[in-house]
Amino acid sequence: MAEKVLTVEERTEKGSSASRRARHEGIIPAVVYGHEAPRHILVNAREFRAVFKHISESEIVTLKLGKKKIQVLVKDYQADMIKGNLIHLDFYEIEAGKTVKTNVALHIVGTPAEVRQGGILEAPLHELEIECLPKDLPESIEVDVSDLDTASAMHVGDIKAPEGVKILTNEDQLIAAVTFAKEEVEETDEEAEDEAVAETEPETEE
Repeated sequence: MAEKVLTVEERTEKGSSASRRARHEGIIPAVVYGHEAPRHILVNAREFRAVFKHISESEIVTLKLGKKKIQVLVKDYQADMIKGNLIHLDFYEIEAGKTVKTNVALHIVGTPAEVRQGGILEAPLHELEIECLPKDLPESIEVDVSDLDTASAMHVGDIKAPEGVKILTNEDQLIAAVTFAKEEVEETDEEAEDEAVAETEPETEE
């Protein structure tokens, strides 16, 4: 994975008026949290969009602040509800030898046979909370549901975590299950009942 680098500036002016001026000039106010006092910085919006096509909490980015280089994760962000433009960013500083807790995307791959036959794949979980060293941080975790059927379900506890990664999400949380539409189930039950009645009805002589 290519290293993500952002050149940032120290933020000297604070307050809502200064923030509005910065945004008008294409700059995003941001804060870096970590082992020292929070750092208030400014991030070029165009450069940020070029580095992050999609904002992810599991991608390490290096902030170049003057002569300093700070490795961080994106922890939170705020966007304009109408235009969708970013208006604030929160970063969290990480250290090479210390574990971090963050969320990674959960990618479902494969298609169960019963889904091809009209079943519905329910996959309510889209990310996992994990803990690991920065060097072991995965971009995402992938699970294959090809063998899933209506008699089984996949939960977080069924995932084999990547080496060096501890999954913190509750192991009983559902990842995927196959179901059929209620109408189809009722129709099948009715057909079964009709067949059973037909088999038990005595034949009448004319």
